[in-house]
Amino acid sequence: MDGRDKLTVAAAMIVRNEQHHLAACLDTLEGALDEIIVVDTGSTDGTIELASRASVKLLHHKWADDFAAARNVALDAVSCDWVLYIDADERLGLPDGGRLADYVDPAAIAAFVRFRPKTGFTRYREWRLFRSEPSIRFVGRIHESMRPSILAAADRHHLPIVQTRVELYHLGYDGEQAQKHARNLPLLQEAVQLTPERVYYWYHLSETLAAIGRTPEAISAAWTGLEWGQRKPALENRPAMSLIFQYLARTELDAGNDALRLIDEGLEFEPADHALAFLRGQALLRAGRAEQALDIALSLGSIDPDGLLDGVLAFDRRIFLDMACELAALACLRLGRRKEAAAHYSRAAALAPDSLAYRVKAAALGACSLP
Repeated sequence: MDGRDKLTVAAAMIVRNEQHHLAACLDTLEGALDEIIVVDTGSTDGTIELASRASVKLLHHKWADDFAAARNVALDAVSCDWVLYIDADERLGLPDGGRLADYVDPAAIAAFVRFRPKTGFTRYREWRLFRSEPSIRFVGRIHESMRPSILAAADRHHLPIVQTRVELYHLGYDGEQAQKHARNLPLLQEAVQLTPERVYYWYHLSETLAAIGRTPEAISAAWTGLEWGQRKPALENRPAMSLIFQYLARTELDAGNDALRLIDEGLEFEPADHALAFLRGQALLRAGRAEQALDIALSLGSIDPDGLLDGVLAFDRRIFLDMACELAALACLRLGRRKEAAAHYSRAAALAPDSLAYRVKAAALGACSLP
């Protein structure tokens, strides 16, 4: 690779029953990639037919409850200089158009992309781009990662890992998740036994258990994850620790309990966790500390969610928008400042025009009239 214009990039993905997502994903890759590898792991819908008609290299791999193994089949087939790993329910975004290679630093070993995990959330940095070399491979039957081998390669070659402006948008959490929960639960239960020090396994296990109504088990898994994170502190565990603190704090608040001590512990661990800060505002309001709750609401409302691009956490955009305004309005009401509360509800209504509740409350306080 003598220059950026000669660098080539392949997309590598694994699929199974993705006929509703695959075409749109491939549309975002067309013209931007030099090669597209699709490994089917046993589709029974129209995925294979769709992929067969596209300009991709289609391979088949028998599913064996091992995401890393399937992804490595795709990597083995890559003939380009670099690889973007992507899923069918994700979409590639290049801010200035062109080819993905134009956004890659040929002097790096790997690069982060700006990843949006769910519609309505901010973006964060995600490991998705890396050099195509045999030493960089995925590990882990679920939540597979190439991070360990990238770090080893970076150290061996004395090459950096850099940030890019490349964007990926994930749509997989927007629909029904029951099938994914059923698939993931046994893999996660095995993963926490084999690799308990990886805190994200505990977080995803607790999230999955909560989603299927097994709340006591979910809470137990979350606390176990925190214990492992505190026992085996590691940089890669920090985002998962924050997610667990958020889950436990919401659980405590929903149960009507005082969650401030837990929230403060989480914020001491990760001060930039804006979701936990929002929960702290709610907890303070419940505890009768409205002035402090108002300060948090105003602070969150001053943050531009579109400017949160390269951190390690993603957040629901609404905590910086209408939900911050609603928190401010509730705090002002507790403080007897009705005019300010009305202004905050009006602002919330402008930010979330489909919410009748905000308009009703603003109108009740004399700030505006209903249509």
